[in-house]
Order: sequence, then C-alpha cells, then structure tokens
Amino acid sequence: MEEYKRFTVSLPKDLYDKFEAFRNKIGISRSDSIRKAMHFLMISEESIPVASVNVVGCIPIIMLHEHFIGKSDKEDSHEHSHGVNHDHDYHDHKYDSRPVYASVQQTDEILKNDIQHHFYDIIISTMHIHLEFEKCLEIIAVSGPYNRVKKLKEALQRLKSVISIDFFIIDKEFK
Repeated sequence: MEEYKRFTVSLPKDLYDKFEAFRNKIGISRSDSIRKAMHFLMISEESIPVASVNVVGCIPIIMLHEHFIGKSDKEDSHEHSHGVNHDHDYHDHKYDSRPVYASVQQTDEILKNDIQHHFYDIIISTMHIHLEFEKCLEIIAVSGPYNRVKKLKEALQRLKSVISIDFFIIDKEFK
C-alpha cells in the first residue's frame, strides 16, 4: 500500500475560490488536483534539455500589478478600490516624486528589473503587456547557457506577485 503524506497549503481567498469552482466543474478531488498540478510542474521542469549547452526561447510571466494612488485618484466619485474611474479610457494621476511605501507588487517590479539586469548576458528582449489594470504579461526572450536561463526563471519565480511563470526553450543547435 502506498504511503501518503499530509500537508497544508495557504492560498489567497480568490485563488482558492477559483480553484474550488474549477475542480468541482471537472469533478476531481482536492488531493487529486494538487497531485496532478505537482506532476505537471515536475514533468515540465524535467523535460527541459539538461544536456543542452546553449538554448533559445522565452519565459512568459503573468504578474499582479498594484498602482500608487494619488490624492486626485482618491477624490474621484466613480472610484473603485484601486482608485480608477472606469467611465474613461484613462485616468488622471499625479506622477510627482514623493515618499511612499511600496506594496509587494511594486517592490516585486523593482526586484524583477534588478534580476533582469543581473541576467543581461542571456536576455535578448522583453515585452511588457498590460492585460488588465492590475494584471500584466511579461515575455522575456532568452538565448544562452541552459543553466543561466534556468537560474533566471528560478529567480523570477520567487517573486510574490508572479501568478504564472513558464519556460519555453529549445536547444540552439536543434535541427
């Protein structure tokens, strides 16, 4: 008989609610869905060509993004929790320099930029796409030694505001 280990997972409420709705829709137990997700993660990491010296590909990241809310934003009568009037395609915001405390997402944005500067030797290009007001997609094109590319992905994966990160690479010498 196979031995099982029990552990606790902490999730933000909205992620938990989405997960519960999804797993109930497909009729799968909590344990089985976590097991499958874990296997998927390990298989995708194991399928990477470890023997490859040079690889080329991309690292797509979906991140949460929080905004600084200025005084004029707070005074908006159609304000949502993030201080934006959705009656317009844009909102007024004062981008003046002032001391503020940064949120986790804002701190992660600074860390993400710092991480990318430390991997300048393998990053070919980056593209930042605004998906929603509080969600962004960043695609990092990479080329270079497999171990450096893997270290870059692992460093970015540690950021708390990362919702999803993946790895699409092939051996540069692939024929």
